[in-house]
This record gives sequence, structure tokens and C-alpha cells, in this order.
Amino acid sequence: MLDQYASLSESFHWHVPTNFNIGEECCHRWAKSSADARRIALFFEDSAGHRDIWTYERLGAATNQFANALTRMGIKPGDRVATILGQSAEAIVAQLAAFSVGAIAVPLGTQLAPKALEYRLRDAETRIAIVGAEGASSLLSILSRCAKLTQVIGVGVEDNRLLPWRSLMIRQPEQFKAVSTRADDPALLLYSPDSGQPARGVLLPHRSLIGALPGFVASQNWFPQGAEVFWTALDWANASGLLCGVLPTLYFGRAIVGVRGATTPGQAQQLLERYRVTHALAPGSVLRQLKLSVPTHVTQSSSPLRSMTIIDEGIDEGLAQWCKAHFGLSPNHLFSTTEIQAMIGDSQLKWSGKIGSLGRAYPGHRIAILNEDGSQAHTEQIGEISIHHNDLHGAEDPALPLRYWRTTDTAEINPDPNGWWRTGELGRIDADGFFWHAGRKTRPPAKNKTIQPATRASNAPSTHLAGVIPSAIITPTE
Repeated sequence: MLDQYASLSESFHWHVPTNFNIGEECCHRWAKSSADARRIALFFEDSAGHRDIWTYERLGAATNQFANALTRMGIKPGDRVATILGQSAEAIVAQLAAFSVGAIAVPLGTQLAPKALEYRLRDAETRIAIVGAEGASSLLSILSRCAKLTQVIGVGVEDNRLLPWRSLMIRQPEQFKAVSTRADDPALLLYSPDSGQPARGVLLPHRSLIGALPGFVASQNWFPQGAEVFWTALDWANASGLLCGVLPTLYFGRAIVGVRGATTPGQAQQLLERYRVTHALAPGSVLRQLKLSVPTHVTQSSSPLRSMTIIDEGIDEGLAQWCKAHFGLSPNHLFSTTEIQAMIGDSQLKWSGKIGSLGRAYPGHRIAILNEDGSQAHTEQIGEISIHHNDLHGAEDPALPLRYWRTTDTAEINPDPNGWWRTGELGRIDADGFFWHAGRKTRPPAKNKTIQPATRASNAPSTHLAGVIPSAIITPTE
């Protein structure tokens, strides 16, 4: 295979428009197109095995209904709307609607303990929360202590303290004019646990989706190339589940498979085959469980899987060989943090990887290992993985977050005087440009600051990526 990494990285250019809204790009533009509205956006199964199909037309109508509901409940741009729904159609609808009204979506895991859930809801000063059966008991137990939470909507939950989702939606019109947002406006408030410290929130702008696209496309072996179907084992409240899975898939107008509740290895194998899944994202632990669950006499999967991306853990030789034998492909590794998604990884279609490494910096991202004094570390020297505010051509990297939320014990998020932002992750880089993880750095508390966004030209082209991703796959297709 010809290694195309150098040419792809050098030719890549960001194009970030002044105005950009995730809800518009991932839903409304498809729903409004007669050629695309009937395409499938979501295949869904609940825990009882009941199946449902959502087209982009249906997704757009439901998103408009919930956007109208949020508006009537007094939600304004900048207000926080929490979703505690796991993998569900309502989770996608609620978040797209929040984006559409200019609010900030706060996705929260259904498995959070009551104390952890209370901390996040109060810290975010959440106005509205949407909860399903999995997270309802935790939320109801702390509801009286969340003074800013003015309304809770229940999906499949009967409780007189909750407004039923169906009752709310049936009264709302299916037409809504989305709020125009700037690419730098806040869109997502994500929380990540930090060892020995309270969870900290990080505020991401709408442009963060653009920033994640090169890594998503490359790690999924140049997604999309046809009628793709995507599945992830990650919770849709997980930062990578959202920005390296759900939202990029919708951005490209393709279909996602969702399952309510935990997915067993046996179910995962069935999902891959039943829905003809072509692209997948999963933690290494899930793939290892899947490997153990497959009978030894089954040598090859009947799934048309074309890409399997592993997140959080390195890929060992045994797992790589099994993927090659069972799925007929070499898995890619993807490295992200809550603050910045899809920074580093593999793309076996375009360049060779190294077993056990994090991969290379994806096109559009300028990444280095820094010493404590800010100087760049030598080859094989351990330091802090850091990303530059600008790419190789001097353009602002849209993947960088806005700031940390209102916690008082978070690290600085501003770039240093030389433009580098430190991730808090330790690593080294080898002579071939591959990064290797070396643990996490403990940070002292620091005062929050805000990154000032660079001024963007108002006539920026609507094609958001160039060089690594052909513009033909950005625009609506038949």
C-alpha cells in the first residue's frame, strides 16, 4: 500500500463558515430535500426486541416538534438542556432540537449515580431535562435539590412529576425555523471524570463537529462511499459516541443503528449482520468480548463490515489478527479526549499503522509532545500531548473547545504563548510520527479563561473540509 499520509496532511485545508448549526447540518438540510428525506436515519431496537425505522423526514418533523416545545417552555439560546436517555431516537431528537433553538445540549449517562447526576445538573444550571426509564430513579431521587430544573420530560416513564414525551410532542407543530448560530457559538456541555477531582464540564462550539470530521472519515476508512450503516457500542451521551459516531453519520446523511440498554457480545454480532452494518466504533474491551463469544468453528462474519474503529485502548496483535480473519479488515485506532475529539489515529486505507500506538495526527491537526518548559520533546522522549491552536497552514483548528465550565479546579484551556494547548495526556512520538500513550498527567487547579475565536470571513465556502475529504461527499446526494 502506498502511504499517503504526508500528501494528505499537507494538502488539507479547513473551511469553517461564519454561521454553522449542528441541527441544520445533521438533520434539517436532509429533511428539507425531497431526494434525501426518505433516506433512513435510524434503525432502532428496544430491550424487548421491538424494531423501528426513522427516515430523515420523520427525524426532521420530530426535531421541529421538540424545538417548538422547548421554545414554549421558555428555552433561549445559551440555556442548558440535559438528555439522560442512552441510545434512543428521543436522545437524537432532543439534542438536535436543542441545537436548533440555540440552546446547549448536556448529554448525561443513564448509569450515573444520583450524587454524580445531581452535581452535573446543578453545575450546568440545567433548565430542562429529558429522562428515560434507565435514568429516572436517579433523577427523581435528587429532583428536589435541582432548583434551576424547571421541567422534566419523561420518555416511557410514568410519574406525576414528569411531563410525558408523547403528550408534549402531539401538541406541537412540525414546522420550525431554526435559530441561526455562529460556528463559535456554544453547542455542547460535556462532562468527564477526573481522578481525585469532581467531574469537569467543557463547553464545545458548533464548529467542534467540523473539527472531528477528518478523524472520523479517516478512522472509518473514508466514510462515506455508499449506503453506509453505522453502529457504536458507546453510549450516545459519551463524547466520542456523539462526535466520532452519531453526529458525523447524520452529517453525511447516513443511517445509525441504536439499541436501548446494554448490548451483549451475542447481540452485537446479530446487529452487525441483521442491519448489514458497514462501519463500527467500539472500545477494545467490547471487541475482545465479541471475539470470545464467537464459536471457534465460525471463521468469517457474514456482516459487510468495511471498517472497525477501536477507541480508548491500544490494539494488540492478537485482536488485529482476529479482526482480519473474522471481518476481513484491519481495525483502526482512534484517540480522543473529552475536550478534543478524533485528534490522532489510524486509517488503514490510506497509511499503515503500528500495533499498540495511538496512530498519527489526523490531517488538520498540528500535534506535538511538549516538555514542562514548553519546548518540544525529542523523539521517544515522554512529555504532554499538545495540540496547536492553528494547523500547518496557520488556520484556526475548529476542534479546540471554548472553555471549561464553571468549576474552580480545572486546568487552563488557553493555548500557551506559542499557541499550544495541553491535553493532560502523556505520550511520546517515534521517528515515524506515531504517538504512544504514557498515562495521564495530574493537573493543579487553575482559573478558567476563554479562547478568543479568530475572525472568520463571512464568505467562507460551505464545504467544510478540503484536501483529505472530497467536497462531493459533503453535499446532499441521491
